[in-house]
Amino acid sequence: MKKKSKTKFFSKNIYNDYLFWLAITVSLLMPNVFFPSAIEAEEASRLSPYSILRDNGLLPEGSAFFKSPNLENVFWAVNDSKNAPALFAFDASGEMILPDNNVSSQPYKGITVSNASNRDWEALAGDDKGNIIICDAGNNKNMRKDLAVYLLPEPDPRVDLASKPAEKIFFSYPDQKKFPPKKKNFDSEACFWHDGHLFLFTKNRADSKTKLYRFPSLNPKKKQVLKLIGSFETGGMVTDAAVNASGNRIAVLTYYGAYLLEKGKKKKILSWHRKFYPFSAGQCEGITFADDETLLITNENRNIYRISVSDFR
Repeated sequence: MKKKSKTKFFSKNIYNDYLFWLAITVSLLMPNVFFPSAIEAEEASRLSPYSILRDNGLLPEGSAFFKSPNLENVFWAVNDSKNAPALFAFDASGEMILPDNNVSSQPYKGITVSNASNRDWEALAGDDKGNIIICDAGNNKNMRKDLAVYLLPEPDPRVDLASKPAEKIFFSYPDQKKFPPKKKNFDSEACFWHDGHLFLFTKNRADSKTKLYRFPSLNPKKKQVLKLIGSFETGGMVTDAAVNASGNRIAVLTYYGAYLLEKGKKKKILSWHRKFYPFSAGQCEGITFADDETLLITNENRNIYRISVSDFR
C-alpha cells in the first residue's frame, strides 16, 4: 500500500484553514456579502398599521389578501390549514362586508365555497374572465400529492352566502420526484395571473430562493404538470404575490420585506427590473395592489399596512 504524504496532508489542511479564516474576515468586514438579509433587516423600515381586519373572530389563521377584480372596494381573504372552505370580504378600511339581507338564523361564517375543501389554502388570484382562484398549495412537509387550485365565479359578498360550484384543478411539480424530497422546496403561498396563465412562487425551506412555475392551463379534466420558469434569490421565504391591474408590476412578499418586479423591454418575468423594500411588520401573509402605485399588506395579527411603489429601491 502506498504511504500517504504527510506533507500534502498538512498542506491541504493549512489551505482549508486559510480559506476558513479568510471567509470569517470577509464576513466581518463585508457582512452583506454573506448575510444580505441581516443587513437589510438593520435598514428595514418599521411599518405602522393604518387599520386592522375587523373579522368578528372568523379569520383566526388568515392567509392571503386579494383585491377584487370586479367589485369596487372589496378585498378577499381566506383561512388556511384545514379550516372551513370559505371566503371573507373586507373593504379597504378593514371592515368586514356582510350580506345586506341576511335572513338566516345561523351566525355568519363567511361565503361557503361550494364543491371545495380546505386542505391548506394559502393564496388568492383572479383570472381574466372574472373568476377567483384559490390556491390550495400549502405543503409544509413537502409530502402532498393532492395539490390543487379552485376556480370559481366571484361571489357578491353583499348578497351571497355560498358561491357557485368551484372547479378543482390538481397540479404537480415537474422536478419533485420524492415525497418528501431531500430539499424541501415545494411549498407555496403565492400565486398570480399574468398574460393568460396562472403562476406560482414557491416558499423554499432548503435555501433562500423562490422558484417560479407556470400552469399550462386550468383544465380540470387532467392534472396540470407545472412548467418551471426559473428562480431568484429572495433572502427569505415567500408568503404571497400580486400583480397590478396594468400587468406590468408584480409584488413578491417575504418575511423581511417585498420585491417589486417591473416590466421593461424584456418579456420574461424573471428578467424584469427588480427592486426591494426591506420592512418589519410582523409575520406578513398577504399583499395586493390597491392601485397601480399602492400596495396593501396584511399580517397574521390582521393588521393592514400601506406602502408605495416609490418605497422600493
